[in-house]
Amino acid sequence: MEDKKLADEMQQAINAVRIFDTHEHLMYEHERKSKPVDFFLFFKHYASTDLISSGMALTDWEKLQSPTVPLEEKWALFHPHWAHIQHTTYARVIRMALADLYDTPSITLDTIKEVTAKMEQNQAKNIYKQVIQKKANIAYMLNDLDVLQGQGISQTEPDDDFFLPVFRPDFLFDLNSIEKLNFIEKTYDQQIYDLQDFIDLIDRIFEQRKDNLYGLKIGCAYFRNILFEDTGRAKAEQSLLQLLNLDRFTAHSDSLPQKHIKPFQDYMYHYCIKKAISLDLPIQIHTGLLESSLNDIRNSDPAHLTGIISKYRKARFDLFHSGYPYTDKLIAMVKMFPNCYFNMCWTAAISAKLYTDILNRIIEIIPANKIFGFGGDYMFLEGAYGAQKIVRSAVADVLSHRVSQRYLSFEQALDFAEKILYKNPQQIYLKN
Repeated sequence: MEDKKLADEMQQAINAVRIFDTHEHLMYEHERKSKPVDFFLFFKHYASTDLISSGMALTDWEKLQSPTVPLEEKWALFHPHWAHIQHTTYARVIRMALADLYDTPSITLDTIKEVTAKMEQNQAKNIYKQVIQKKANIAYMLNDLDVLQGQGISQTEPDDDFFLPVFRPDFLFDLNSIEKLNFIEKTYDQQIYDLQDFIDLIDRIFEQRKDNLYGLKIGCAYFRNILFEDTGRAKAEQSLLQLLNLDRFTAHSDSLPQKHIKPFQDYMYHYCIKKAISLDLPIQIHTGLLESSLNDIRNSDPAHLTGIISKYRKARFDLFHSGYPYTDKLIAMVKMFPNCYFNMCWTAAISAKLYTDILNRIIEIIPANKIFGFGGDYMFLEGAYGAQKIVRSAVADVLSHRVSQRYLSFEQALDFAEKILYKNPQQIYLKN
């Protein structure tokens, strides 16, 4: 029988633990203030996948994200599909945040109007620090905005010092068309004539960011696999030249097949890993589940990383998303390799039960100092808040059970929680 007193004491103790958030995509507060917002911001991603998977047309989802479409019209499109997805954890994250931050226990047309009105009122306030540091008890937040490069999100400095930026170069290396090459040259005001020009560009970006940079992020599984072959410079140069030799003056956008540009990409990812080592930056890599529909899950198998993990022994690899559905492989890798860390970011938003099941397993397999317990992985503030509530509840459930079974003492369990939620990532990302 569950010991309710123990469970309550554990939950209270876990609620008091500060969190080092290892992964978010939050737009900075000044950027959010500059944009029109409504309730359907919460369906910009993650829950959007559930909506589309349940049958919502992509064109209807795009209307949900349009500031010019009336809420009544959006509700008519949204409500039939909400009935299908409201039980998922993606939806639960939103419901928990609405209950706490907007005093909204249910979702109806009337309540989404009320929430929208409150969101609009908040545009005149500074709410990030109140929500992140005081209500969610998150001390630091590693933030990845480069994934949004070219989508209207500016790369400005963070509003507050609890935001710790990471650099994600994927959009630079997904270079298979003249259109993309032109965008990079315009964005960085640099002409690319050969491989050395591209290397010089990467060096310049690292140099410009080095005083406010806390990690390198590799998320290329969305457009290719994470098998980074040890390509020589000559082969990489030849690969890039195939693109550079395309006709820049045609009316259409010429492009190369992925297999032709991959040697260039592999070389540049190896180059960035070596740069990260020289700057003592941890290296975050997306493994496992891919957001949105119709992605190739085979791209993100963590076993692909065995080569670079073995080669770069001075690197510190922070491997994301519990590797799900390749979790067993990632557990084995982190157990075997001293330079790997098991990151549970996003996992709780996918499924609270999945998070507890994985935590229950790795507590018996992986050294406690190699587990990172939280990263919300959200673009909007409310998602990060809801996700941390689920994680705190899941961690308390697992640890109270372990204490009741005498696997851990209460003090050992609390020490474990403090390590995975704060101390471990703090020691890797903030060494001073």
